[in-house]
Amino acid sequence: MRRIILSAAIMAAAFAAAGCIFEPRTADDPLAEGDPWVVPILPKSIFYNLQTGFSSAANSNYERSLAEEFVFIARPQDWPDAPAWGKTEELDFLTRVKGEYPAAREILFGDENMTFERENVEVGRAEYEGLYVITLDPGGGEPVETYAGKAIFIVEKGATGWALVSWEDVDIYETYSTSTYLRRTLQ
Repeated sequence: MRRIILSAAIMAAAFAAAGCIFEPRTADDPLAEGDPWVVPILPKSIFYNLQTGFSSAANSNYERSLAEEFVFIARPQDWPDAPAWGKTEELDFLTRVKGEYPAAREILFGDENMTFERENVEVGRAEYEGLYVITLDPGGGEPVETYAGKAIFIVEKGATGWALVSWEDVDIYETYSTSTYLRRTLQ
């Protein structure tokens, strides 16, 4: 028994000399490498990550939000002969947007509360239909541009959480050009 107590005392002294193992470490800056990533535990979390990825200088949140099999389906009235558009084309488009509009970029999904006109959430799959609004500022005194429309977004759950599988532009909103038109002009 004395041997156990002596061993415990020696270990305690060694830890005390080395510093407390329970000292708090300095927290990492959550914005050090762009906007924080929201782990997509819920299907709607993906829209927050798409928004922050679109607005930030880095593409990481946007890219991580797209499923490998992601497809964009163009509105035929805006781009009748649209090419196949997958994740690679979407990320190339995003890079062009950030180059053309360096001052500011914003995308909103649904209304101000991220509520869609139609929401259908099932096990492993969610479908949202509603408004999106894209606001782009080229800077240098140039006018801010707005694109908006109605789309169907399909989100599916994978091994690492929810991801956007498809974005289909289905209608215009007021007098704004759609994201299909924006993609076509920046291709």
